[in-house]
Amino acid sequence: MKEGLKIYAVFFVLISFLILFNGLVLAQTPKPETPQAETKAPETQWVWGEVVSVDNSSGQLTVKYIDYETDSEKDITISTSAETTYENAAALADIKAKDTVSIDYTVSPEGKNMAKKISVEKAETSPAETSAPAETNTPAEPATPSETETPQQ
Repeated sequence: MKEGLKIYAVFFVLISFLILFNGLVLAQTPKPETPQAETKAPETQWVWGEVVSVDNSSGQLTVKYIDYETDSEKDITISTSAETTYENAAALADIKAKDTVSIDYTVSPEGKNMAKKISVEKAETSPAETSAPAETNTPAEPATPSETETPQQ
């Protein structure tokens, strides 16, 4: 009987150690990963507003827009580069103060707003302005009485 008891005792001690070490292994916190330089592209942001000023020498424009979170007007300065694309304008020089623009931009790691695409909104014309026939000042000929009156009997 002593042999059987020894086997159970060894088995019990072995299982106890396994449970104890398993608990210690699971309780360890994982090592934090070393930060690696992320190559993730910056998030594209968007602004719509009125151009306040354009500085062609520095390649920057300032836009007045409404911040809907604070319900107030704010200004933002956005830089352009050779990669900036334009819609309804050939270059930054074609954009003037008071133009309405829509700009897709990213914020560089240095905190600089860099334009990806600048769209200048065209002035809308009303349909009456574009399709109205030209008026002439020639008087219309008066109608003859026979055309306008019915004969009486």
